[in-house]
Amino acid sequence: MNELYDLLNIKPNDNKYYITAFQHSSYVNENHLKSDYERLEFLGDAVLELVISDYLFQNLEIKEGDMTKLRASYVCENALFEYSKDLQLSKYIKVGHGEEIDGGRYKKVILADIFEALMGAIYLDLGFDTVKRVIFTNITST
Repeated sequence: MNELYDLLNIKPNDNKYYITAFQHSSYVNENHLKSDYERLEFLGDAVLELVISDYLFQNLEIKEGDMTKLRASYVCENALFEYSKDLQLSKYIKVGHGEEIDGGRYKKVILADIFEALMGAIYLDLGFDTVKRVIFTNITST
């Protein structure tokens, strides 16, 4: 994962967040582990919404309804899937045997969820300013 850390320009303090961020429930169940990415995904979703909302509010003079539509375009499943593909996150996902056979590491919904989980991990490990920078670099600049 060092390659990913370099790409994101981060230096993690605690790898446990990132390990969890890439563990699908099928992998966790097969290996009798404690946590999959879903809690981090929940947090990452909220972080993404806040960062993008703040960015739009601070940088655009448009009405609330237009900001809502624009924000949705940045944080929808299709967009999150594209961010994951750009970062090649499928290389890091751990899925169970059946999910691997079914192409799970390349499924749109899983890749979108993983991106959110990664943002949650960065937030918990390195704080709001770092996750905001990562989001700006990988979303708003595209």
